[in-house]
Amino acid sequence: MWKRLYLCGLFIFLMIQVTAQEQRDCSVENTVFREGERITYTLSYNWFFVWTDVGIVNFAVSDTSLFGREVYNLRGEGRTFSFYDWFFQVRDVYESWVDPISLQPVYYRRDVDEDGYLIDITYKYDYENRKAYSSVKKTGKKHFLDTLDLPACTYDIISVIYHARNVDFDNYEIDEKIPMKILLDNEITDIYIRYKGKEEKRVRHMGRFRCIKFTGSLIAGSVFKGGEDLEVWVTDDKNRIPVWIESPIIVGTVKARLTGFDGLKFPLESKIK
Repeated sequence: MWKRLYLCGLFIFLMIQVTAQEQRDCSVENTVFREGERITYTLSYNWFFVWTDVGIVNFAVSDTSLFGREVYNLRGEGRTFSFYDWFFQVRDVYESWVDPISLQPVYYRRDVDEDGYLIDITYKYDYENRKAYSSVKKTGKKHFLDTLDLPACTYDIISVIYHARNVDFDNYEIDEKIPMKILLDNEITDIYIRYKGKEEKRVRHMGRFRCIKFTGSLIAGSVFKGGEDLEVWVTDDKNRIPVWIESPIIVGTVKARLTGFDGLKFPLESKIK
């Protein structure tokens, strides 16, 4: 079970379902990242107190155009290391095309190959008519098309990450929830993160950082135990890049740690010399 989880559960670290809540204000103006940003994470799995690095995820931001408008392409690409490919090969790509300022998504695609099991999902957002048009293709299943009602301030599992980086945590008290909405698995899902304050975090081979910490609630099921066990640390500077993400699962624990970055919009002032 962990083979599929470590890319799905940590790569998309805000995939957390909760009871619907009223969002204080979904509007943001992107101030923390720019075209050309590249961030890399190593994914690890712990079972019986032994940590093993099993894969890598690369996030990238690029300028492009789509449907006659200028957009950012937010791309997350995950893969297992070659040593583990014989056991369970993973090649996952998640992409969202968003407005460069508001970060509202225009189009989304998930292209997954998990040991031969293929998933191809797309969402096209129509804000004028408040609709989202989905296409779902999975190995062994019939091609599925659907039209969904689209509430205001709805993101997908890539664009919500970049949206969350722009949250002004100074507007929240410690332990206060910050609700959001995502279009996930052909359903509109209410999620939240909970602000936990500021602390330092050491990342192997990268140094020590001043961080903002928040947690998220996970749904109990075949992968997660349930409860608010997801922990995330992002840099306490203008970049707000995640440096460490960790969560227990049914068997063991998974984590993602920052291992590289390039093209940041601002100096990484949170790093402690």
